[in-house]
Amino acid sequence: MVPDLPRPLWLLLACLLAMLPFAGFPVIDTWVSALFFDGKAWLGGPASETLRFALWRLSGLVLFAAFVLWIMALVRRGAVLRGTARVWGFVVLTYALGPGLMADTLLKRFWGRARPADVAEFGGSLRFTPPWQPTDQCLSNCSFVSGEVSGATATAIGLMVLIGLWRDRLGPLQARVLAGIALALPLVSAAQRITSGRHFLSDAVFAVLFTLLVASLLRAALFGRQSPAPRAPQTGR
Repeated sequence: MVPDLPRPLWLLLACLLAMLPFAGFPVIDTWVSALFFDGKAWLGGPASETLRFALWRLSGLVLFAAFVLWIMALVRRGAVLRGTARVWGFVVLTYALGPGLMADTLLKRFWGRARPADVAEFGGSLRFTPPWQPTDQCLSNCSFVSGEVSGATATAIGLMVLIGLWRDRLGPLQARVLAGIALALPLVSAAQRITSGRHFLSDAVFAVLFTLLVASLLRAALFGRQSPAPRAPQTGR
């Protein structure tokens, strides 16, 4: 089952509303980042990097599994692990169009926003710019938006799909715990990127919102307003 997501119009409105405080008070970004910078070094360390790579590997694992299941469902022309080709394709395309196209290919390449560790406020040489303003302070792999937070959001959506497909095999407590873990992934990823000086708060906020918007548009394109139900397992006679 593909999880219910806010409709694209509501997510677009959420993006616009979320931009208002950062547009009116750009200092929010530098103020939050300053909480994790002691004047010489950022809070992030070896443990933070270990957490980062663990999240990265989990994201890659979920994407790889969804891709394999998508191909298997296409070949079999039926459900695999209760998910149809359209359901697994939704997960794969969420990664491809969210973290892949929206974050890494478009925004991070062309928006030009410098990372916190590189701006003058934190000992760097580049100029801080608010999230709504394209600039030339960074040439590639820039700060806006966070690709890893976008990936963690796609991973959360993928895990929610899996939980939905197997909800009848999970106890209520198990389903809630797994859903809580899934929903915590973007928050944990955002905390790691902000505390290590690699992204501003707004980079993380809009990574989540934009990825949800991409997923919501994709869900509407693939399934319309219907909620695709998991296919019941076949039993022999």
